This record gives sequence, C-alpha cells and structure tokens, in this order.
Amino acid sequence: MKKKVQSVATILERELEPTIKEWLRRVSLLPALTHIPLSNDDRALHLPKLFQDLACRLRLGQDADLPLSMSAAAHGNTRRGQGYSLAMLVEESRLFEVVTFQTLHLHRDELDRAQLLLDVMVIADEVDSQLTQAVRCFETQPAQAVA
Repeated sequence: MKKKVQSVATILERELEPTIKEWLRRVSLLPALTHIPLSNDDRALHLPKLFQDLACRLRLGQDADLPLSMSAAAHGNTRRGQGYSLAMLVEESRLFEVVTFQTLHLHRDELDRAQLLLDVMVIADEVDSQLTQAVRCFETQPAQAVA
C-alpha cells in the first residue's frame, strides 16, 4: 500500500526528534566536536529552531526572501562562548545537512518525487545561509559566557 504524499517540510517537522537524535549520535563520533564537554541538551539546543526556519523556507519556496535566521546568529555567538572554532561550526552544519537528507531518504516513499530535487536545493541554500549567519555572528560578536 502506497503512503500518502507528504511535503518535505511536514516530514522534517514530524521527524524532528529522531533527526536530532541521529545528529547527536553522529556528533558523538567526532572527537573534534566532542572535546568540548556539553550535555546533549546544550549541544542540540539550537536545532529545533533551525529546523523550524528550514520548514518555513521550504513552505515559501525556492525564491522566498526570508529574514535572517536570528537562531543561526545566536547559535554562532553561543558556540563562540563555548569555545568552538569556526571549523567546528562548519562541521556541525555539515552534519545538520547530512541528517536532514538522511531523514528524507528514510521517508522517500512519502515524498513527491517531482518536487524533491527543488526542495533539496532549498535545503542546501537555507543551511548555507544559516551557516553564513552563524559564522558572521561568531566572528563579529564578543564571546559571551554561557550559563
């Protein structure tokens, strides 16, 4: 029996918890990211909002002109305060993109194949935009201690 076709945004919202768990699993395998001790909650605190921003962008489409992601900018500042390097910020973003695509792959039978590649382009663009915003904030803001 064929499953009902769902939008990429709907699947990402529905699968948020397992996607974040997979991101945390992958992060835990990278000593370059885990040498800074953080709880899983602190490490993944930014992800729900980034996924929400991504789902919003997907619903608006490829040519949408969205405001800057305040959560991405805040994430850059938070990571700076936690002692991350820019390379670590980039690696986190790469994993964000990988687990997003993995989630879509796991639910490929639910996706509209005619729309999928366009949505993948939007995801790549949005993740890159979020990373750019995080890096800009990381570079320009003074580090703040994180409680």
